[in-house]
Amino acid sequence: MWKIIYNILINILFPFFILFSLTKRKIRKTFLERLFLSTEKTDLKDAIWIHAASIGEAVIAENLVSYMKQHTNIHNFLITTNTYYTKNLLHTKLGNDVHVYSLPFDLTYSIKHFINSSTFKTLLIIETEIWPNLIWEVNKLKIPVIILNGRISDNTFKNYRRFSFFLKHVLSGVDLVLAQSEEHMKRFIKIGMKPQRVIHSGNLKYYRDIEETVDNKKDDIITFGSVKEKEMDIILPVIKILKKTFPDFLIFVAPRELHLITEIEKELSAYLNVMRYSTFKESADKKADLVIVDTIGDLLSIYKKSKIAFVGGSLAPYGGQNILEPLFFGTPVIFGPYIENFKDIAKSVIECNAGFMVKSGDELYEKIKIILEDEVLRQQMGNEGKNIAKSQKEVMKKTVEIVMEAISRKQSAVRL
Repeated sequence: MWKIIYNILINILFPFFILFSLTKRKIRKTFLERLFLSTEKTDLKDAIWIHAASIGEAVIAENLVSYMKQHTNIHNFLITTNTYYTKNLLHTKLGNDVHVYSLPFDLTYSIKHFINSSTFKTLLIIETEIWPNLIWEVNKLKIPVIILNGRISDNTFKNYRRFSFFLKHVLSGVDLVLAQSEEHMKRFIKIGMKPQRVIHSGNLKYYRDIEETVDNKKDDIITFGSVKEKEMDIILPVIKILKKTFPDFLIFVAPRELHLITEIEKELSAYLNVMRYSTFKESADKKADLVIVDTIGDLLSIYKKSKIAFVGGSLAPYGGQNILEPLFFGTPVIFGPYIENFKDIAKSVIECNAGFMVKSGDELYEKIKIILEDEVLRQQMGNEGKNIAKSQKEVMKKTVEIVMEAISRKQSAVRL
């Protein structure tokens, strides 16, 4: 009955959505594709289908594909996404190795037309994209549906609770939810997921395919990574003081927004010898006090060489950037209090003494000074950080093992 009611409603509302889409360029660009898309001419035999709604989920999907290609016998993957930008980004990063499509609209016709004669081993939905017809149609084909890195935000949870009477019928088509925390696991159960089908497996957001470093030797480098505009008034004065306290140290600043490069140069060039990284790494004369990172993809290699790293987006209400990245290389990390996007890992960092949370420029300076002046402390913090980073690889390993077991179990049940 609920399927009938849902499909009546969605078909009544769809003409209004068409009118709305005419006013939105982002929706217009993929409208016809999402309505009539087919995988008929694509080799998707025994492929893993991963749905990654937008950029954050796409990063997880990319890492998941990389890990599964290395550690399983599956090498055929399809990724669907909701946005034109994310689809293009995945095309650029993955090339022709992975099939990338927009997700069809949640209309029975569109879903069936998309799947066509393709045979998938499983549909992996990253985080929480509950599209009823997608789940029902895939489930009807005896293909396991698994929600990976499952999460339900505070606002979404309130809305989902109101419709739990309906959602439990949708979630009955989901074979498994791998929740990123105990809290999110409980939320899935409260909106109608059967408890025996929900597992707390950890958060895949923090995983990166980075080789563990054995050598802890560091250069005299202090790095400020992913700095955002509202943090500039706090960080730039700290840099000036640090250069007086540690004149032999080289400071790297990687602004999150490229337009900040000129502002940093203007502010600090009167006090310091400032050089852009694009020039610095090609120059034979590397006599600089401060290097502004104006390139993409180099920050990790800089974290690797640094004795300490501050990760931005956290001293102002931005939600934080990935504070785990320096830890892969045994680099102690400092961050601000606005770390909502990474609060689980921030808690681990503080509890394990792999880094510090600071609330002001004075506190930021003091913590950097303490770490740099105590080599034993710095080494201890670096080792604890590497242990935290290593634990994230275990999360990916555990997740993939559960997925492979679920696929095998479903295939055995179908054969019977």
